[in-house]
Amino acid sequence: MYYNIPKERIETDDPSIIPVKQKLFPEEEAMPLAKYFHNYPLHMPTPVEMQIVNGGPMKVEDAIQPHDFMNLLKPYGYDNVELGYCMFEDGSGYVATYRVRPAHITAEMENWYRNWRNLKSKSMVPGQGNLRYKIWSPADHFDHYYINWENGSQGIHTTESLDLGEGDRMYDTIRHQFDLRDFGFTDEWAQELKDAGATSTGKGSFETFDEPGSHLCLAYSRPAPLGGVETRSREWIGWKPVNGKLVRDETTHCTEEYLRKVVIHTLVEWEHLNTYLPDLYAEYHDQPIDAD
Repeated sequence: MYYNIPKERIETDDPSIIPVKQKLFPEEEAMPLAKYFHNYPLHMPTPVEMQIVNGGPMKVEDAIQPHDFMNLLKPYGYDNVELGYCMFEDGSGYVATYRVRPAHITAEMENWYRNWRNLKSKSMVPGQGNLRYKIWSPADHFDHYYINWENGSQGIHTTESLDLGEGDRMYDTIRHQFDLRDFGFTDEWAQELKDAGATSTGKGSFETFDEPGSHLCLAYSRPAPLGGVETRSREWIGWKPVNGKLVRDETTHCTEEYLRKVVIHTLVEWEHLNTYLPDLYAEYHDQPIDAD
């Protein structure tokens, strides 16, 4: 489905602020939740992150190769490149992102929001998206919900653009889970991560879209050396699990420009979450699940 969502420009002299956001529907503007959409400016990634991204694609040899994707899950240590992107020789792609959740953002807060953003409040109008998701990235996010309206077991639907509101269409995506045990994840491996303070659900995911193509996704979190919690996340664009095997999906469109957009979009949304989540959690976590 192709969405043409009206946008508006923000008057600002601050070059770090992203100057585009969606226009909310009148029903959304009337909700108390709308203040989280308007009162927390969306910012570009940090200068250091943008310096890395603007340096161009990483070396292919520094990427985790698709069939070695499970190598991401280690209790300690890092890859040569933790933030970057590149194309593989076969035309598939790779995205690496790294973020640190500061100590004042608890796991309880983040896990609560991960569920809450998939559930719609009583005054939301069908076809107008999900304001709980829009506040996460006012420039790009439109809709987010569980396929079965209860949990992620049958997939999670997302509608979003990837260019910070600058004109790309909205993409419909469904994220599906798969069992990492099919790819060698053992109880011993899980315990090793647990002993190091790392969290892994034993599940990976892959995405399908409203156009041909597939993305393999894997991420996990662990204590950051200088405090907080670090998340190491990877995507392999053009790959998917099928019956316990990783296969190449050659229908997947991939360019270096697209990969760069994915990196920036991912950094923006997660860093923005840290700006409003403490206030949002304090106001809403004890309210009825359908509160506006």
